[in-house]
Amino acid sequence: MSITLPIIKARIPIQVALLIGGFAVLVTMSLTSLWLSHESDRASEDVAHTLEVNAAIVTYQGALRRAESGQRGFLLTGDPAYLNDYEIGRRRLGEIQKDLEALISDNSQQLQKLQTILPPLKNKLDELQQAIDLKQAGRETELQALLRSNAGLDAMNQILGQILSMLNDERSLLNQRREYSDRTNILLFAVNFAGGLIIAILALASISLIRKRSHQLALAHAELEQANRGLEERVAERTADLREANDEIQRFAFIVSHDLRSPLVNIMGFTSELEALENEIFSDTEITPEQREMQRKDVAEALGFIKTSIGKMDRLIKAILNLSRAGRREFHPQPVSLDNLFKSLIGDVTHRLQEIGGQIDLSAVPDIVSDRLALEQIFSNLIDNAIKYRRDDRPVQIEIDSEERGNFVIIRVADDGRGIEKRDYERIFELFRRAGAQNRPGEGIGLAHVRALVRRLGGSIRVDSIVGQGTTFTVILPKRWIAVA
Repeated sequence: MSITLPIIKARIPIQVALLIGGFAVLVTMSLTSLWLSHESDRASEDVAHTLEVNAAIVTYQGALRRAESGQRGFLLTGDPAYLNDYEIGRRRLGEIQKDLEALISDNSQQLQKLQTILPPLKNKLDELQQAIDLKQAGRETELQALLRSNAGLDAMNQILGQILSMLNDERSLLNQRREYSDRTNILLFAVNFAGGLIIAILALASISLIRKRSHQLALAHAELEQANRGLEERVAERTADLREANDEIQRFAFIVSHDLRSPLVNIMGFTSELEALENEIFSDTEITPEQREMQRKDVAEALGFIKTSIGKMDRLIKAILNLSRAGRREFHPQPVSLDNLFKSLIGDVTHRLQEIGGQIDLSAVPDIVSDRLALEQIFSNLIDNAIKYRRDDRPVQIEIDSEERGNFVIIRVADDGRGIEKRDYERIFELFRRAGAQNRPGEGIGLAHVRALVRRLGGSIRVDSIVGQGTTFTVILPKRWIAVA
């Protein structure tokens, strides 16, 4: 059976070219814009820094002017109030000088000019303080001689000359940085505009191709929907065939198992008759008593092997019958209190646990909607295995907990038993297969049945184990299972 769907010949090279072109333009524009934005931000920071330096220089000059003005006012009026301005100006000079040095630390020329200011600034401040001291001491003649010397004026002219030079340098630098910032912003706008225009052109070309193909796509979708409807019908047919085949396999397993038991019963009967006739068979008087006793032992051993093999085959056949019946059983979802279910299962094994000194710890478990009998079979088997495959050197400790995740509940049954080798994780879920030392009764059917039941309930099961430390079986089940007809 094959389904032929319509194939649309798409112009893949053109579409790929448009996609690659648009992506390349977008990446180039983004990288260029990022670089230009960074440069614009840096230029703006440089402009702001230059303005800050310029303001600091002006403030530095203003502080010197304030100190000089306060001194001059005191000398002319003798009013001590002017000395406050003088002191504030001197103090501000020291504060602003530190800030100014930090601001122009990246400009060696400005730093050199600031250092050139310091000697005449010291002379000027000394001259201002000396004049104030003479005024306060009433030594007018010496004061007049100091003022006529023009030493303070010369120092002030040197200072102002250097300050003016620094301001001119900052203004020139400000103009350069503003021009660079403007160029960067214009270039950033141009790149974004050109990139947007190219992307718009590519988008229009893509839209044009999409419009040309829209009619073909609509026809293809209609044909695809029709093909899907036919596919769904055939899938339903195949599913029905598969379900019927599965039912046939179940019936075959039941019939074969049932028919196999008849010859087993006959063999067992004949074996019993042989035992009954044992004395008559070995009543031959021509052999010695020692030979007769040896023959009796050989026959008894052979009969023992026959009985053991028949018993094992009988158990296997019964297991196949049980699996067959379980496979045919209809599941019925109903509200199930897992807490009550586990408490009931724990009650069933309490006597066994008391004999071996074991314990089961049950944490809170939620209520779900599922098949109660299947749940009992699943978890009773896991608990029974935890007890059966315990370690002999310590009491068994079993922990049962759960967690809810979305529409599923995760239930863990953990023990501290002898553990399972990692290579046997899948083997233990296979029919008639067992792992580890074969020193416990069993036919290797339980976990195969458990996994089949879990899958029928719409869930999954996995095992994690460390040899010598314990095993954890994790069962994932839907919170609300709905039987599929």
